[in-house]
Amino acid sequence: MSNQLPSRTIEFFRNILDLSIDTYGIDCDLYIPTNLTAQEGNDMYTAPADITYKHYERQKVWIDWATKDLVKLRKLGLVAEDELPIIAHFKNFPEVLLGSYIQISSNYVPDSYDTDQFEIVNPLIQSMHDAEVYKAFKIAPRRAKV
Repeated sequence: MSNQLPSRTIEFFRNILDLSIDTYGIDCDLYIPTNLTAQEGNDMYTAPADITYKHYERQKVWIDWATKDLVKLRKLGLVAEDELPIIAHFKNFPEVLLGSYIQISSNYVPDSYDTDQFEIVNPLIQSMHDAEVYKAFKIAPRRAKV
């Protein structure tokens, strides 16, 4: 542990940010994979139907559709060239994993995307590992796997 801030202070910040995502976020259905370790040996032979997901209804997410601030993107460790990344902020529970995906109402999706499902592709750690206040991830439109 880094002990830069007391743990009670970190918990307080987490609760406040969870409340703000609850207040200002949009509704989504969150799907978190439950059997990734069991499918690890199959690697590329895993079919989409082989992965099982736990479904969380009516979760909240805050999405930055087009973050154009290059300084902010560099701080997050993202390099953007042709396409601006989509950044999603989640609450601290449930724990979002790589391979998870969200489904949101098409009312909130910009016209440049032809899907309402977005996959979590990269975690963005914005502070020390034990003092992370909220979960941020780079998301991408979910592709239909054949």
